[in-house]
Amino acid sequence: MAAVDENSRTDAERPAGRPRRRRRPRRVAAVVALLVLALLVAAVLFGAYVWQPAEAGRGFRSPYLASVGSRYVDTPLARFHYIRAGSGTPVVLLSPGGTSVIGWRDQFAALSRDHTVYVVDLPGQGYTTLHDRDFRFDLDAMTDAVGTFMDAVGVPRAALAGNSWSGGWALAFAQRHPDRVTRLALLDATGLDLRGTLMWESLKIPAFGELATKLSTGKSTVRGLAEGMMVNKDRVTDEFLDEWWAPMTFHDNIRATYLLERRLDWARTERALPTTTTPTLILWGRQDTVQPVDRAHRFAALLPDARVQILNGCGHAPQLDCPGPVNHHLRAFFAG
Repeated sequence: MAAVDENSRTDAERPAGRPRRRRRPRRVAAVVALLVLALLVAAVLFGAYVWQPAEAGRGFRSPYLASVGSRYVDTPLARFHYIRAGSGTPVVLLSPGGTSVIGWRDQFAALSRDHTVYVVDLPGQGYTTLHDRDFRFDLDAMTDAVGTFMDAVGVPRAALAGNSWSGGWALAFAQRHPDRVTRLALLDATGLDLRGTLMWESLKIPAFGELATKLSTGKSTVRGLAEGMMVNKDRVTDEFLDEWWAPMTFHDNIRATYLLERRLDWARTERALPTTTTPTLILWGRQDTVQPVDRAHRFAALLPDARVQILNGCGHAPQLDCPGPVNHHLRAFFAG
């Protein structure tokens, strides 16, 4: 008897209980899905580890730096970029994480009336370039960089201030070298063992963090980030945006961003807060969407010698968002 092709039978001829076979279309769909997934993974890996966006900011000539005068000091660690003005007791302002000396533009002039003010880009920030290619971008490395810069410019002791990441670096330096820090100002600072926002936490994911950081260097994206941190969005002018954006396109700074997010261990700084005796000013924007304002009070509760000022109508970068009150509080604190 001739064999019967089950797939050629009509529904009437097919024995009851035996459904029509649809294996081939399902297999084709599965293969297509796997191919699409493989292509997507390959694209992510290529973007994360091979592709590099153009360093579009390299051609930018900063009007701000032209007006204040860039300085450089070479060390085996890095060629540090900084600005300096004024005379009197030294104050060192660490560029906010992810940006450059422009982050203290309004405080530089105000504080230099009474002090010798240095604003420095640490490795992975602004216009500083690394010599040490094995630099770790962890808490030890960043605090060592603070000391290296101070040594290079001949500053044995200084008042120290930082915003966001750089507040955490200033805090860690004061904890390791209390004899070198006269006063400490923390503006919406990291340093507590708490999770960051979803956006920042996502940078810890391998491949995704690399690709996301590279894709965030477009000027429109940087504008969105800047405006998202600030309440007074009219302060994000086109001129200011160019200053903020340009060094964010540098490949070394892009790499530093996701490595710092993965390697900075704030559990160490929080554990040391009860024994951190440096007089500390905690300045915080009430409307901070990156480091919520309750963290200011947690710092104050754990630090033995701290005073807190909460600034209404200010976001994560209060020195840019609300320069008037920030300058007032910093001048009074450093004068003490």
